[in-house]
Amino acid sequence: MKTFKEFLEESINISGGTVGTIIIGGNSSVEEVGEEFTADILYQGSIHRISMVTETGIPTKPQLAEYLQDEYPGAMVQQIYTIENSTSKYKIKNDKRYHPAKLDWV
Repeated sequence: MKTFKEFLEESINISGGTVGTIIIGGNSSVEEVGEEFTADILYQGSIHRISMVTETGIPTKPQLAEYLQDEYPGAMVQQIYTIENSTSKYKIKNDKRYHPAKLDWV
């Protein structure tokens, strides 16, 4: 355990990038910074649940639908759910499709 004097003399390097990463102490540990949210979208007749991270705040339904048109053409946003205490403008972290026969997300 460090003494109080060693603790005060310790130096810490904090750096970051333009994609929302923060590197503390020069280690390779990288932490994403931003707001995380989950959205339900209707795409090709199936409901998908996607998790995303944004640096600019939670988008509105029309803004998110416009952004998703590259990867999910014709997708309609059904609902957006915010996630508390979360860690790219928009970056898709997870995508799950609802399977009605299994009554589960796959």
